[in-house]
Amino acid sequence: MLLLAPVLAASPRQMLESGGLAAAWQAGSASSELDDLIAAAEAANLMAQYQVSGDDKKKIWLERAQAAARRAVNLYPDSAEAYYQLAQAQAEVIRYVGVWGKITLASAIKENLDACLKRDPNHARAHMGLALWHLQLAKRGLGWLYGASTTAVIPLFEQAVELAPNNIEIRKNYGFALIELAKYDAARRQLEQALALPALTVPDRLHQARARQLLAGLP
Repeated sequence: MLLLAPVLAASPRQMLESGGLAAAWQAGSASSELDDLIAAAEAANLMAQYQVSGDDKKKIWLERAQAAARRAVNLYPDSAEAYYQLAQAQAEVIRYVGVWGKITLASAIKENLDACLKRDPNHARAHMGLALWHLQLAKRGLGWLYGASTTAVIPLFEQAVELAPNNIEIRKNYGFALIELAKYDAARRQLEQALALPALTVPDRLHQARARQLLAGLP
């Protein structure tokens, strides 16, 4: 008689990487394991960015991303990635709140990015997040409240690229930032690099699709 090996369920990380974003959030948020909660937060964030339309639906998924990340921070206070995921979700939420909400969230985002970098100074995506924090606040005229400046954007992105040269998301966001700074030739180089890198996961392909859109819109 043949004995069949048990079929192991996919982990939230595997679901995330294969494109099952809603399933990754559901399974990961029900877990108490760090990587599962991180995958849940990442998946929910990607759902908001790429998979749902309408502000109300996006806000629901971003609340889910924050909830998973906050749980990760509470359970694993030494985890740099937990703080990064919370900052990332808050950075998306800031698009949908008023001026006072932006002011409150801006402080929280910076605190969480600083907490991430305190635990892991070489966290590439946290350097990217800090660059985007400077960019968005300065472009919205709120930089003077926090010391945010567009002059910090490129050095921070260069550091992120040096730490993770094959990260598609970082290249895509660097391209976006350079467009915002009207540095179109440099933006084109970063976006083309994002498209030239191998897309190993569905999130990679989602970031590449966005990079392709940004590239097509360049003057």
